[in-house]
Amino acid sequence: MISTRLSPIAVAAAVLTLLHSPVLADLGKPVINPPIEFSKIDQGLLTYLKPAPSTVDVWGPGWIPQDCKTNTESSGFKAIDIEVFNVHYADCCDPWIMCRHKESPMSKTDLIDLFGRLPVRMRSYLRHLIALPGVKSASSSGDNTVFFGPANVISIFAHEVGHSLDSHAYPPNVTPFHESTPWLDAFKKDSSISDPYAGTSQAENVAQETVISLFDKVVPGGIKTIEPNWQAISNQYTTLQTYIGNTIIPGGVCTNRLENSPPVPMAPAVRGRVRVRLPISPMPDVSLSDGINVIPPTPIERRTIETCQLGFLL
Repeated sequence: MISTRLSPIAVAAAVLTLLHSPVLADLGKPVINPPIEFSKIDQGLLTYLKPAPSTVDVWGPGWIPQDCKTNTESSGFKAIDIEVFNVHYADCCDPWIMCRHKESPMSKTDLIDLFGRLPVRMRSYLRHLIALPGVKSASSSGDNTVFFGPANVISIFAHEVGHSLDSHAYPPNVTPFHESTPWLDAFKKDSSISDPYAGTSQAENVAQETVISLFDKVVPGGIKTIEPNWQAISNQYTTLQTYIGNTIIPGGVCTNRLENSPPVPMAPAVRGRVRVRLPISPMPDVSLSDGINVIPPTPIERRTIETCQLGFLL
């Protein structure tokens, strides 16, 4: 029986370990004891991270960002069933482009609110958010986050952004951070890992410690308020905090952004044997404002292989 005290990510790791134990790597450290109650992580983040004010405008018919189309179709869905919309947060001069399947149980409000609670400097390292139907899970793909089913949990949002931070947000000499000497040295000094999913790889470990580091910074009293044995993982999360700096601190405005994927036409609709050409509106402008430091994204193929290829069941 899987304990309900574990995080959604940890539940998945336990299930996958039972079903596919040879697939998952073992970092060789036990899970912290007592286990971190990730429901308290979520409660704390929701309480102390306030959503940035936002407005929304919907794309005209016929267009979809290339990454949204690629991830949608590779997951077995049709691009013509996606609604594309820009979300303008008050703390950034450029919108984020989100893509939601018409049958996704995650609403536009879910996507906008939970993503908008993350510090803007964290958000700046995510390209597109994509919500699709399916079993509750999420994955990082080319600096996009793909949500399946009702994955509307703030720690999942933070975890997935953590993968993009790993690739882009740390100083060049320690990027990717999960392969860096400071991180690996910190890992060796600690006696434990945060939960079972963190033990599947160093990339997942960094993403989970990103969630813990965020909680520790924004919730008064930090991780010590919910985990009496916090010293068992303290070298990991404090080292991450040192190198990530103010990226995980609320406030400020966006100065860096991943470039948006280009708009491409949606596939023509098919009704029976008749192909019906969709109406096409003017091509959306997805360029970023002058003064924004534009970050080249990680290719989809590389990111899918590197992290979260199994996703996590909730």
